[in-house]
Formats: sequence, structure tokens, C-alpha cells
Amino acid sequence: MILKNARIYSDNELRLGSIYISDGKFKKIIFHNNKDGAQFDDINNSDNIIDCNNKILLPGIIDVHSHLRDLDQAEKETFITGTKAAAASGITTVFDMPNTIPPAITSHDVEKWMDAARNNIFIDVGFIAGVPEKINQEEFENIVNLGVMGFKIYPHSPISKIDWINPQNVEQILHFISKYNVPLFIHPQMPIKNSEVNRKVENGIDQKRAPLKLFNEIYSNDIEKNFIDHFQKHYERFIINNKAFSTYPHIHFCHISSKEALYILLNARFEVSLLNFSFEVTPHHLLLNNDMKFEKDSFGKVLPPLRDELDRNYLYQNLENGKIDLIGTDHAPHTIEEKTRSFFEAPSGFPGFETYPLLLLEKIFNSDLQLKIFIKCSSEMPAKLFGLNNKGFIKEGYDADFYLVEKINPYTINPEKFYSKAKFSPFKGLKTTVKISGVYLRGQKIYDGVNVLSNKIGQIIHKRNSIKY
Repeated sequence: MILKNARIYSDNELRLGSIYISDGKFKKIIFHNNKDGAQFDDINNSDNIIDCNNKILLPGIIDVHSHLRDLDQAEKETFITGTKAAAASGITTVFDMPNTIPPAITSHDVEKWMDAARNNIFIDVGFIAGVPEKINQEEFENIVNLGVMGFKIYPHSPISKIDWINPQNVEQILHFISKYNVPLFIHPQMPIKNSEVNRKVENGIDQKRAPLKLFNEIYSNDIEKNFIDHFQKHYERFIINNKAFSTYPHIHFCHISSKEALYILLNARFEVSLLNFSFEVTPHHLLLNNDMKFEKDSFGKVLPPLRDELDRNYLYQNLENGKIDLIGTDHAPHTIEEKTRSFFEAPSGFPGFETYPLLLLEKIFNSDLQLKIFIKCSSEMPAKLFGLNNKGFIKEGYDADFYLVEKINPYTINPEKFYSKAKFSPFKGLKTTVKISGVYLRGQKIYDGVNVLSNKIGQIIHKRNSIKY
């Protein structure tokens, strides 16, 4: 297959050119000012030539934070509906998180989870497991051998009943992720007692506080910042006591939402050179604040909460300055029945796949963000940080995962048209001029600009690990 007359993202700029794709790979890329362009005729004489008509061709998005649900939460989302939603958005690879029902904390349940995905995914999916109960080494190793991309902890609500404030548990998990060479994903949030949450909710309701403001105060910036401080302190102690390691454990902090937390992570890189930390920021924390009005307040309920405008602006400024590692959606679908309950009864989270590229690419079209920064955060850095060595770039020899974009007349984001089962969004009603015109996975079209095609060719990504000592 040949794609011609595309504005190809290459070496931090868009360049008019053509691409030859074979066996699922970018085999040859030429640009119109390249003297070798004539060689294309010798490569492929078939009529499978697509004229891109000057559309923009970008590397497939890699979203390292999503919740595809399925299993006992299929009413919220399934592997089919979730990966369709991603496929229609230019997202060609996602990582799925383990707070499933049942929770993915045993090798049996992780394998069952993976089996449910096989032959039911339109894009590639990597799996992030929960830590087994009691941080059991045998079970940890069994899960590693299934090829998970990493492990995830939720300190505020441990799915394995492990106290992540306890230094011994932190030391143990750092030891294991070092030994088995797998990343640790962290939801950075100090635990808060239910009685304390209930007290604050009752007081806030009595005072007629705005729900989004109150929610932000309950799950405050300090709760996020303090857990990062806590974990960094024990991480530094760990690397001091384990100087024999050639590299140190990779810690990935999910959905950083506050100025204080981001400040700590950015400064830590200058102060402690051995820290192997990465982090992501979500589109909603970059673009929304808790002063905004939504169709329902509960549609804007998410954890960590939408922050004040000061926080949002700080995050976005650091994105513009190229200091954000990754963007992750934290795609978290729920049923409309759940999300239309009263604010404090409704679950946190909302779908993110089908708004993320539209909103960020719109910023680029409006010259509010550089394309190279978006591509770094959405494709290149996820591939580099998590060992997806054949993805994330438009380069010869890489997987032909890409999407085509064009600018059209403004239209309104309408969640009722989502492929996701979650037909609501805090971004409902926003205008965009971005159209995803086609999406390809390993050179096969999975979205034609109107419909997700029926070929479920997604694969489960397996991380291959080696014990480091």
C-alpha cells in the first residue's frame, strides 16, 4: 500500500511526502523534494494507492491510562466498545488498569482478563496488573510471566488490601519491580478516612457549597502532593541501600492534577539524578477547572478532582513549555444511570478517548500548542518510556500505526454519538474543527472517518522481562 500526498509528521515538522507500507510496517518514506522519489514506482505496481489529499499524517496515539471495564462491569464498557472508541480517535494502543471486577491481582484473574480481550479488541492493548495480596512473590512472578506492562497501586483504596503508607510494603514493591524490571503505576493520593470524608460532605452540603469546589477541597492538592513526597522519600532510601542496581525502578505517577504535585516532580529531576520517575497529565486537568458549569455537576466529577484555575493554568503552561511527560486520558466510563445520581453518590470518572485528540489538536490548529509537543506527549514518550520500541514514530521499520487529520467546518461534540457506552462528557457542546479522517493499525484501516471497521485486529502487548540480579 502507498499513501501519497500526505503531510507527514517527521523530525518535528510536517513534510509533504508519500509512504510505502508492507507487512504492517513503514517500509519506505520519501518526501517530495527527495531525489529518490522515483524509486517508489519500482516498489509496488498495484493499484492500492491512497491519495491523502494533503491531510496530516500522525503517529498513532498511545494512551497509557484507561479503564476498559468488561468482565463484571460490562454494563459500563466492554473491550469491544472501549477499543472502538479509541480506534475512532486515532488511539492505536492503550494500557488497561486493574481495578476491575474481579480485581486483577491474581495470575488466574489477570489471565482471565486477557482472555476476555482476545479477538475482541480493535487496537493493541497492554495490561497493568494489581499487586497480589501480601505482595506474594510467587504470585507476583506468575503475573509478570503473563507479560503485563506493569503494576498499579491505589494507596487511598488498595485493591489488594495493602497499606502503602507502611515503609516495609513500599520497600518490598520497589524490590520486586526492580528485580522483575516492570514499571509501577501509582495513583498518588494519601488515604483519608471515610468518616472524615462524610463529615466534610455533610458540612459542605449544610453550607450549600458548590459540589465540584467541595470535592476538590476534600481530595485536596496536599493529599496528592503528600503521597508523592512519601513515596519519593522511600524511593531515595531504597536506591541508597541498593547501589548494585544498574538501573533503578521505573515509577509512573498517574493523572497529576495540582501545581504542588507537578512542581515536586519537575524539581526532583534536578535534585536527585537517580530518580526514575515519569508522570502523565489528563486532558481534563489541562482544559477544565472546578468553576466551570456542566450539564450536571456529576458529569465533571473525577478523582483526582478538577482543580482551581491556578492549577489548570500551571499544568497547561508546563505542557506548552515541553515539561509534561505524557498525556493519558484516564478513560473511565460509567452508566448514565450511575452518573445522574446525586453528586456524592455518583462514581468518579468519565469517558476520555473520543474527546482527547479533538480538543488538543484544536489547540494546535488555533496555534495554542505546538504539534511537536503534542506528538511527544501522545506518541513518542509513551513508546520510549514503556519499551514499545516499534511504535510511536513515523519511521521506516516501525509499526504502521497512524491516523489522518484534517481541518473542517466547526461542529459540536455530541456524547450521544460516542462508540463508548458512556454517553456523557464534561466536554459536551464544545466546538471543534478537527476531523479524524482515517486510522490504521499495522497498515490496516480500522476507522474510515465515519465508521470503525469490523476487523478486530488488535493484539495484546506483552512485556518481556528479565531478572536484573
